Amino acid sequence: PVLAAELAGAVDDAGLGVSGVGADAPIPPGETVTFDVTSNERKFSLVSMIICTNDGFTGADSKRLPRAEGETITYDLRGYDAGTEVNTENLADIVPAPFCGGTGEGTGETNPSLAENGKIRVHPTLQGVGTIPDSKDWDNNESIVTVSITRMGGNDLPAPAPAPAPAPAPADAPSYTVTFTNNTSGQYFTPPNFAVHSNAVGVFDIRQPASPGVQAVAENGAVPVLAAELAGAVDDAGLGVSGVGADAPIPPGATVSFDVTSNERKFSLVSMIICTNDGFTGADSKRLPHDIGQTLTYDLRGYDAGTEVNTENLADIVPAPFCGGAGEGTGETNPSLAENGVIRVHRTLQGVGTIPDSKDWDNNESIVTVTITRNN
Repeated sequence: PVLAAELAGAVDDAGLGVSGVGADAPIPPGETVTFDVTSNERKFSLVSMIICTNDGFTGADSKRLPRAEGETITYDLRGYDAGTEVNTENLADIVPAPFCGGTGEGTGETNPSLAENGKIRVHPTLQGVGTIPDSKDWDNNESIVTVSITRMGGNDLPAPAPAPAPAPAPADAPSYTVTFTNNTSGQYFTPPNFAVHSNAVGVFDIRQPASPGVQAVAENGAVPVLAAELAGAVDDAGLGVSGVGADAPIPPGATVSFDVTSNERKFSLVSMIICTNDGFTGADSKRLPHDIGQTLTYDLRGYDAGTEVNTENLADIVPAPFCGGAGEGTGETNPSLAENGVIRVHRTLQGVGTIPDSKDWDNNESIVTVTITRNN
């Protein structure tokens, strides 16, 4: 009831579409429950207690809902510790004990003697030090719950108002010069998609599935889908400006610069690592300089979109000429290479395929340097 009231109370603050409870009873090991929601909103959050713990829970915070009819997005959820009670792993300290193999009722109240006044963190592996049977149940398993969300339709819903074009920046809005430097000796990057926006936009998240726009860039260098995603964020978060920061791929060691003008405070960028199946570099919601003349520098890593197996073969990338090949490579997603993964740091290239200098960024975490200078 307390959390339900918090969510219901968020309506005035954030236009929350709908809230509720997704099952009538606790969910046993290995079981699945399904429920329907109808809303014009774009984000989804969920919280559920891990019953056989003192203060453990799992949850999803502000995850993207599918946009296309029939599209399914899957999120693997971790276990979290609320940091409010010491983890005793004893049947007498949890609620209710019968679900955890005990015969008593456990406790339904917060125990002041166990208070730790901590912060939410990833739940530590249970140690087997108490009386909970199978207390090490999720050893080495980061995902303890899988949530799949499928968009079933929407024709009967009122159509949202068309997104207005971003208003021209006021004459006195800050302007910035952004410089993108390719630090590699053998990789090309696609012209970077960028956005200047409010705090509310998340372009990509580590350990979460890539959006269709990020996937399109990471696999095929295709910027229109991501550009449409960024432009569509105007209604959701007051996106200031978005665009593409170069006219052609950026060669090894080269630098490109472009200017942006906006009153927003955050900057994001995505660019494909061309000689990979689904590699990209990016900056998500980085701070813009506050003072005139100030420069902020961000060293960007390589990320794997998790959507195609990394073959390191010229025939599987796009376009091959930028990677030393004579052919055109492929400009399409290859279903036979699909891995349905999540975004992660790109592993070191192994040199197992036909890409020249495929180990180009060994031991070099920064493959691109982005500097942003405030001009006025």
